[in-house]
Amino acid sequence: MSSTFQKKLQQDRSNEETSNAGLRWEAEDDKYLQESAASGVSISDIAKKLKRTEGSIKTRLVITVLNKKDDTTTPVEELCKKYGISQSDLTQYEQRKKQREDRRQKKTTYRDSDNGFPSGDLAEILDGLTQLNNKMDKLLEGNRDILKSVKK
Repeated sequence: MSSTFQKKLQQDRSNEETSNAGLRWEAEDDKYLQESAASGVSISDIAKKLKRTEGSIKTRLVITVLNKKDDTTTPVEELCKKYGISQSDLTQYEQRKKQREDRRQKKTTYRDSDNGFPSGDLAEILDGLTQLNNKMDKLLEGNRDILKSVKK
């Protein structure tokens, strides 16, 4: 089953205006993005040129600023202004990134490292399956008894 994200991505890729959505960024596309944004070209115009969504352009600019923030002594406020994004864009991106990482961590942490037993949702699922299996065993046993009495 496809996720909502995957369906949206398929839809974007089938649209000629956003046919590069979700594809790997080429170095020349990154260069064009940074030069254009620094020159004041709108996110909408950059998106059209690169055949990507406006959201992906904005996200890539946020990532650019975060990377440059770590690589240079240029103040983050100056980088935001240069690339046409806000400090709140950076904050929102970092919050969403943390939420994704937390969800991913919860999915992969399905075993309690201390005892090797399943924990959380997985433990509930396993418990439900065990109960279902026990009920099915009882039904099969009952069916065998019925078959034995019918054969006599």
